[in-house]
Amino acid sequence: MEIIIVRHALAEVREDFAKKGLEDQFRPLTLKGRKRMQKVCLRMKDFVKDVDVIVTSPFTRAAQTAQILTQSYPGVKTIEVPEMVPQSPPQALLKWIRTQGRNYKRIMIVGHEPHLSTFASYMLTGKAESFIDLRKSGILSLELESFAQAEAGGAELMYSIPPKIFD
Repeated sequence: MEIIIVRHALAEVREDFAKKGLEDQFRPLTLKGRKRMQKVCLRMKDFVKDVDVIVTSPFTRAAQTAQILTQSYPGVKTIEVPEMVPQSPPQALLKWIRTQGRNYKRIMIVGHEPHLSTFASYMLTGKAESFIDLRKSGILSLELESFAQAEAGGAELMYSIPPKIFD
């Protein structure tokens, strides 16, 4: 079983967006972010042939990134889950994977920092302290024996790809 972790693409600057009086959860991707993610998707398809489901944060920038990913994986269902919001503890996402992920072999998750690196670190070491640097549009892959019996510290790092490698 594989979890492919994707950090959302470049979004509008937080401070500039806040000046508009809008909440951070609605902050969208920039044109540059969209274009870079499209490039990443084209190259990612070379080594990630298929995915069973794309699980995303409901925040705009992550949902927009997931939408770009679905262009490379047509027909793949996208699910927005609250366990993917930035403040969610890694234990909540692990519980979702155990209960909802059992019918899949390859799950792609799209979200935010530091949530994603904390989750990856938790799955690799059992500790909810991040030691991973995941850049915007970056990709990380974890392998597990089973989603139904996934546990903290039970994953193996397959690869980590910074987005600049796709430039």
